[in-house]
Amino acid sequence: AVLEKNEDARNDDMVLYLVLCNACLKDAGAMPLAEIMTQHKYLGLPSFESVSRTRRKLQAQHPELAGSHPVQKMRATGEKAYRRYAKE
Repeated sequence: AVLEKNEDARNDDMVLYLVLCNACLKDAGAMPLAEIMTQHKYLGLPSFESVSRTRRKLQAQHPELAGSHPVQKMRATGEKAYRRYAKE
């Protein structure tokens, strides 16, 4: 639902994470970042990596939820570079 409604969240995992944290915990955006990152389990917040991985999976299954064209190009370039690195 967040990806459907929020184009900024489609383009930026940090924005997506903030929106999801605020949905899970009122005023999470007003908390210090260090507290969120070190206490996310206790606070009932998802891990950042899980959010990022889920975004990638949803965007692969539903292309209409993909980010803007410049962001898609940047991500594709990064993926190609990572694949080259991983093969070495």
